[in-house]
Amino acid sequence: MTALQKLRHYRGLLVGLILFALFAFVLGEVISSRERIFSGSRTTVASVGGKKLTTDAYRTKINDMMEANKQYKIGYGIASNQVYENWVSETVLEQQYDLAGVTVGPRGVMNGILALPDVRQYFSDAFGQADEGALRQWVNAVRTSMDQGNSEAQQAWTVWEDMKVRGRQNTLASQYYDMVRAGMTATLIDAKVEYGYQNDQVDGHFAYLPYASVEDKDVAVTDAEINEYIKKNPKGFEREESRDIQYVIVPVNPSDKDAEEVKAKIAGLMEDRIEFNNRTNATDTIAGFPRTQNDSVFVNSNTDVGTSYTGKYAKTFDNQEEADWVVKARKGDILGPYQDGDSYKLSKLLDVRQLPDSVRISHVLVSYQGNQYVQNATRTQPQAKALADSLAGVVRSGKIPLADLAGKYSDDQTVAENGGNLGWTGYTGMSPEIENFLFFNPKGSVRVIESPMGYHVFRIDDVKDISTAYKVATITNFISPSRESAAVAQNKAQSVAGNNASVEEFVAGARKAGFDVVPVADFTVLQTNFSGLGDQTQITRWAFGKDVKIGDTKIFEIDGDHVVAILSGTRSAGLESAELARTKVEPILVKEKKSKILVEKFKSAKGSSVEDIAKAAGAEVLEASSLTLATPIIPGAGRAPKAVGVAFGLAENMVSAPVADETGVFVASISARRDAKPIENYESIQNMLTETYRSTLQALLPSLRDKADIEDNRAKIEKMYGN
Repeated sequence: MTALQKLRHYRGLLVGLILFALFAFVLGEVISSRERIFSGSRTTVASVGGKKLTTDAYRTKINDMMEANKQYKIGYGIASNQVYENWVSETVLEQQYDLAGVTVGPRGVMNGILALPDVRQYFSDAFGQADEGALRQWVNAVRTSMDQGNSEAQQAWTVWEDMKVRGRQNTLASQYYDMVRAGMTATLIDAKVEYGYQNDQVDGHFAYLPYASVEDKDVAVTDAEINEYIKKNPKGFEREESRDIQYVIVPVNPSDKDAEEVKAKIAGLMEDRIEFNNRTNATDTIAGFPRTQNDSVFVNSNTDVGTSYTGKYAKTFDNQEEADWVVKARKGDILGPYQDGDSYKLSKLLDVRQLPDSVRISHVLVSYQGNQYVQNATRTQPQAKALADSLAGVVRSGKIPLADLAGKYSDDQTVAENGGNLGWTGYTGMSPEIENFLFFNPKGSVRVIESPMGYHVFRIDDVKDISTAYKVATITNFISPSRESAAVAQNKAQSVAGNNASVEEFVAGARKAGFDVVPVADFTVLQTNFSGLGDQTQITRWAFGKDVKIGDTKIFEIDGDHVVAILSGTRSAGLESAELARTKVEPILVKEKKSKILVEKFKSAKGSSVEDIAKAAGAEVLEASSLTLATPIIPGAGRAPKAVGVAFGLAENMVSAPVADETGVFVASISARRDAKPIENYESIQNMLTETYRSTLQALLPSLRDKADIEDNRAKIEKMYGN
């Protein structure tokens, strides 16, 4: 494989890894390595500590991300959100690096590159470690090819630039997090406090009134009370401007006439046809499916995209008609045209064989210089071929066990250690040459076969579950809607859209026409994912358009169908209403009201002991022995950290004031206290606490973001695009 072929292979695989990176924990890893500077930008999408993300740079990054992940069809909404999140995280961390004086040199960049998972995967030594020599060889090949004007080399160089950026970020993040981690160390005092927290004990008595003893009807919460709570606690209740829509999907379906036309078209493939040959200036007879001499070419020339002929044998068939036919058919027989879901098919039986479901195989891998999978191979390709042929002869003779040969000669270290055993494998996922040898030959067969890894000396050790398999060539023609059918659907969509005198009339008309109406409530300008539709930025931008009002409709073309949407509600930015916030606020206020009632009930109860107070208040007396601050659980009441904490602060036989806790209100008293005896060495506790502290490092970036001066103008920008 040439250097540029390796580059092309690597580039494709690298792009395939980007989607995973989008949803991984971000430590400044970036998709694009080139920060674009646009002097003409007049709009700031976001800023962090004074550093700005311009509109132009933002759009460019989004386009880059969508292009890099086009195989995954990620929408604008997902890409834009990820670009913003990545940029904010990168910027926050970069500013922290500057404050902490963390820097990285060329060696550090390379170490960071070698630590990247994709680099370790594609440039690794025999032990699975990143091979710097192989990587530098690759970079030099790219540089040489680029100097020669090769366009693919330029793309590969962009990959290398990306790697350098990610490598630098990797090392900076590693150094910074190591520095922070080093400072997160428990002291001896911390360890002693933790020891007491876990081992100091009290025995207590608790008068207990559960919140459930107060009926909900006695503590009804009004809208005014909810609004007052929201005003006092605005954080968490701020809301952005939002919209409601309802939509219906009007599918563009093929008609019966469309289906019949496809059936007639595929049926025509059964007949020979006459074509004029411009090259010979004569007519040629083109054989139909029954008489063709090259079934694979014929099928692949006449089948629809994505349904090409592979030459594989099959033992089961999804279509019942095909499954019933194939067991009775003879070679050359044709089934069809027959309908299978949204397509018509012709199936031709080409061969019948007895094949195993799986085979157990062993091999010896003999690689050669320049192989991308085995970096340290020293043999030339002819030397490797000669050795493989020689080893195959030895294996056939049985003079030396294959396991011994694998241990001595195989370049596949994983199987060299277990005698070359590859285990059982099924009839799928291999090259045709390897697959045909393994499944079409008897137990004990040996053959040398070349793969991208080198030359394999394969031996079939065992086979199981031999049964009948069929090679079937199938032509598939999908039933697609015609222009006439598309026009019918368009008219239906326009009819639904026209029922917009009111939202209610729209919904009633759509349902009368037989369509399901899907509501989407309370979405912001940055929310573009709609139930059943996926990422649809176009709908969000329309809904937030300045001239769009409640009752307006619009038809969108999505995945070949028509989606008719109506704007059914709008909400301005501000604090949530009592109606929207009730589910969150009501339980809080109910608990507060109940606690006040129960506290007053205890306060009015006369008595010098917990038992006397409980009797006067109609409360239950709970006993708890060996309570610790680490496990503040009172039998019969559950978790009560506040009540247990108060108990630890009491002298023996002293009675506490009422304490409102998680499940109710308590009055506490202790009958005994047992402070834990000091121990000689607190090192194990200190180490445990240190690891506990360090386990919180994952919260460092979110915490830094919370404290950073972040300005997010995306809503304004996106709303502007909708107008």
